Amino acid sequence: MQSLLKLTLSLVLAIGSTTALAAKDKAQTPKPPSDYEKGLTAYQNKDFATALMLWFPLAEKGNSDAQYMLGQMYFAQEGERHDAKKAALWFSRAAKQGHVKAQSILGRLYLKGAGVKQNFNRAAQWLLKAARAKDVDAQYVLAKLYLNGDGVPRKAAKGAFWYSKAAKQGHARAQCALSQMYLHGKGIKKNLKKAQKLLTKLEKNDNISAHLCLADTYVNDNTKLKDVQKAFTWYKKAADKGHPRAQYQVAIFYKSATGTEKNYKKAFEYFEKSAKQDYLPAIYELGKMYVNGYGVKRDYTMGVAQFIKAAQRGHGQAQMDLGVAYYTGNGIAPDSITAYAWFYTATSKGVPGAKKNKAALYKKLLPEDRKAAIKRGFEYVKKYGQH
Repeated sequence: MQSLLKLTLSLVLAIGSTTALAAKDKAQTPKPPSDYEKGLTAYQNKDFATALMLWFPLAEKGNSDAQYMLGQMYFAQEGERHDAKKAALWFSRAAKQGHVKAQSILGRLYLKGAGVKQNFNRAAQWLLKAARAKDVDAQYVLAKLYLNGDGVPRKAAKGAFWYSKAAKQGHARAQCALSQMYLHGKGIKKNLKKAQKLLTKLEKNDNISAHLCLADTYVNDNTKLKDVQKAFTWYKKAADKGHPRAQYQVAIFYKSATGTEKNYKKAFEYFEKSAKQDYLPAIYELGKMYVNGYGVKRDYTMGVAQFIKAAQRGHGQAQMDLGVAYYTGNGIAPDSITAYAWFYTATSKGVPGAKKNKAALYKKLLPEDRKAAIKRGFEYVKKYGQH
């Protein structure tokens, strides 16, 4: 009897051990990926056709994550499927199910009128839902709506409230905007300490928006924080990350010895970097560097080429200088009629000295050329004066 009892107990323990092992093996066996997860892997590998094939049935059945991702694909033209209306439709379906990112994006689509009819009230409604769910981008945009009174009553205090919410999540542009409100007392009480606290946070934020905000703040003549050396430092950080306006500002600082030593060669290099990114003021300044031989061998032809680019895009001073080039024949074949037309265009933009040059040149024109010069002036103003 005792032997039988021992045998029974051994069997029970053995069965129990086997069951425990089986349960452990089952727990350690990874679950096969869902169709959504398979789609996400395909999407990350830029296999958009497979992602679409896997997500579409899920989205049709009401999977909000799949609906959101389809919206992303259609809006971002991934897999050559750009359709703003379809994107808005899928974002809308996901948003109505409480998908926070979809609500945030849908609000911004209503702001821009992309894929939907522009509607500031609806934009504000969706952004408010997302902002309350702590979506940082929605909080930032909603703050701007309250400051501008778009779709919501204009209330600077509420704008500051939502900026502060986004700022606490590390949103650099929100931190910047709120710091400027405190710094200048716009919409809220001026508070230099709170502004400085936000700026200190921005110093730890290693992105271009933060660098630019700090630089713009320190270069401002209307604050007690003006420090051109600090401004140069932060512009250079943004410039070295490829930002065209920052590159232009660094060049200006090198050229004028503001916050750093005068260095025409470096000024030329940064103007050139910015101009290559099509930043209009830099294109004009690069032309001046070539014409004056600053930081580079003097080259009127290259300089005038930059003036032409800038003038044709509506840069008033470039139009004025191009008129001078056509009149003197430096860097381009002389042409008094074209010179007059550029002076005429610069005059329409209020460029100092342009009206005087235009009048002086008109007196020198042959009577038979004056009519052609005025006609060309009208044409240039229509074509290049409205930018």
